[in-house]
Amino acid sequence: MPAIRTDSTGEIDPFFNPRSVALVGASADTKKLGNSILMNLMNSGIKVYPVARSASRIMGLDTYSSLAELPEAVDMVLVAIDAKHCPGLIPEIRKAGAHCAVIISGGFSETGAEGAKLEDSLLKAARDAGVRLIGPNCVGVSNSRLFNGTFTLMPERGNISFITQSGALGGASIYTTHAKRIGLSKFVSVGNAVDVGITEILVYLKEDPETAVIAVYVEGIKNGRRFYESLQETTRSKPVVVLKGGRSEEGNKAVKSHTGSLAVSIGVFDGMLRQAGCVTAPTLDTLFELSKFFDYQPLPQGRNICIITNTGGAGVLAADAASVLNLRMSVLRDSTRHEMRQVLSPLASVGNPIDLVATGGKREYRIATEQALRDPDVDMLLVICVVPTFANMTQTEHAEGMIEGMRDSGVQKPVVGVWLAGNVGRPGKDLLESGRVPCYDDPALAALCLARAAEYADYRRRVEDSH
Repeated sequence: MPAIRTDSTGEIDPFFNPRSVALVGASADTKKLGNSILMNLMNSGIKVYPVARSASRIMGLDTYSSLAELPEAVDMVLVAIDAKHCPGLIPEIRKAGAHCAVIISGGFSETGAEGAKLEDSLLKAARDAGVRLIGPNCVGVSNSRLFNGTFTLMPERGNISFITQSGALGGASIYTTHAKRIGLSKFVSVGNAVDVGITEILVYLKEDPETAVIAVYVEGIKNGRRFYESLQETTRSKPVVVLKGGRSEEGNKAVKSHTGSLAVSIGVFDGMLRQAGCVTAPTLDTLFELSKFFDYQPLPQGRNICIITNTGGAGVLAADAASVLNLRMSVLRDSTRHEMRQVLSPLASVGNPIDLVATGGKREYRIATEQALRDPDVDMLLVICVVPTFANMTQTEHAEGMIEGMRDSGVQKPVVGVWLAGNVGRPGKDLLESGRVPCYDDPALAALCLARAAEYADYRRRVEDSH
């Protein structure tokens, strides 16, 4: 199969910013994908033209029996029909005015040899007609500021763009980001990536002003050099957080049957990611938590971490996690410790971790946060709270104190929270997140985010120094 084309931003942009879209395979049957996709499109801010042979109107919209009947040219066509009909549809797509199409239909190379032949026919038809394709075998594309061309939920609006090779996993992840209130900008499921793949979309998103962070789920790649070059180009200006599926022998076998992608040596792949300056995520959950961190917080200037806690055990776990991840426990300056001793309880420890003990409330969290951030030997701050249910303390006062301390410090350093005690800690956690302070349930996850931020910051400094 021919190599992936070099990216052109002008060719990719209509996938994410169309003014009008036709849906081939629109349906009034709620059991069909064409119904779900149409419902999502109807809630979008663009013109929608349903194409179906079986009905004159669907959900109140005029329906057209073919693309040739559309009243005006469209920017993009979404396709959700039997795979065998897709290659023959491509010339009609071009005649309808569109230069790009998303083939949501499955039944191509992921099914075996016959499907692979059909996929080759699809690609040839597209290249002959001058139509760019995303898919086949995908969930679709969306732009949270404009439209939802998928059969899954519209993401919350945000600054993280998500590229996924797995449609179902990507679609399910949208529900996860909703639950975690993590906002997305662009979403694209590339599926079998017969034409447009991760490589071109990375380069497009690098220039996208609505994308601050790029999250990628990848299983296999078709053009390793171009993939590496696109990653390297992009990470020089934006973080790219990557989760690799198929890390085991059995997982690699599953990759071929899933999307038809070629599996790669995990050692080679990991080395490529490191050289390209990518942020690696070990799990699906960390893919989005890491992306959220990079969206919310500045990069650190070094690897020195300070920990504030009101429970010694959680502070120990955080220090352990930081050490394993090669972060350095800051040695607080005498002046910092002196300032804290003057105002904190005699029971508090002003080392590192700073232990405010269980009686520490809003005032103590404000003072400790402010003083720690002002210390020149602190590059990042991890603040832990087991929300007490005694002494008439409110569920949010510790978070309020932390936010005030960040404001009063007058410095910009990365800060994360770890709010424990389940639902009791939820209001404080929500308050921090609403202020763009990432807040986690586990000190190890918070330490991982800070460590990956330090690694990426080191990479960016090396790139800048080399220029």
